[in-house]
Amino acid sequence: MATIHYEKRDHIVIITMEGDNDLNIGVVSGELHERIDEYAADDDLWCAIITGAGQRAFSAGGDANRRAAMIAGEGQSTPDEVSRGFRPTIVAGLDMWKPIIAAVNGYCIGAGFGLALACDMRIASENAEFSMPELKLGSPGGMGVPQRLPRAIPLGPAMEMLLTGDRISAQQALQWGLVNRVAPQSELMDAALELAQRIVANPPLGVRTTKEAILRSLEMSVVDGMRLTGLLYQTNRGTEDAKEAYRARVEKRKPVYTGR
Repeated sequence: MATIHYEKRDHIVIITMEGDNDLNIGVVSGELHERIDEYAADDDLWCAIITGAGQRAFSAGGDANRRAAMIAGEGQSTPDEVSRGFRPTIVAGLDMWKPIIAAVNGYCIGAGFGLALACDMRIASENAEFSMPELKLGSPGGMGVPQRLPRAIPLGPAMEMLLTGDRISAQQALQWGLVNRVAPQSELMDAALELAQRIVANPPLGVRTTKEAILRSLEMSVVDGMRLTGLLYQTNRGTEDAKEAYRARVEKRKPVYTGR
C-alpha cells in the first residue's frame, strides 16, 4: 500500500512517494494524484517537489505482479479503479500551470519515468537510472512517455530509449538534456529546494502564465504563440503582484507577493 507524504514549507510543498519496499513500486496512483490536486487548489502553494522515499528509487514502476494477474484473468479492476483510470492527472489530461520539480533519487522506471517526464524540471541523484521497459514485455510505453520524451530530448536518443527499453544513467540523462542537473544523493533535496525557492521568489501568477504560454505554444506556430503570450501579458499586468513588483523595484526593496 503506497503512502504519500505531504510536507509544506512556506510556498513550497514536498510530496514524497513511499511504497511497500525501497523500490517504491505502485506509488504513481490514486493518492498521489489526489495530493497533486490538493497542491493545485491551494493558493498559498506556488511550487511542488515530488520525490521518492529512501535512497534507492524515485519509483521503479507499477505493480507488475498485479498487472500480470489482471492480464491473465486472475483479477479485475473495481469500479473505483476504473473511474480513477480516466480521471485527469498531470500524466494525462490535467492542465497544471503550477510548476512541479521531480527530485529523482534513484531508479526512475516505467510509471515512475512517466511521472518524472510529466513534471516540468528534473534533478537527479548520481545513482539515478531511467528507462521505459514496457517494450521488453511486448507493448509501447504508456503514460505519455512516447509523446513527451521526444519533446524533452532529441529524437535520436528518445528513439534509442524507447526502442531498446534499456536504462540510462544520470550522467547520460544530463548529456541528453533529460535532467537539469545531477547532484550527490546527500545534496539532492537541497538542490531541488534551491531551484524551487528561486521560482517562488517570482510573482506566482506570472510563473503560472509563463508555464502556460510555454506548454501551449509547443502546439502552435511561433506567431500564434506570441499572440497567446501577449494576451497572458495583458491579463497579468492588472494583478496585485505585478503592481507590487513595480513598486518594489522603484522603492528598491524585496517584493512581497500574495498570489493575487
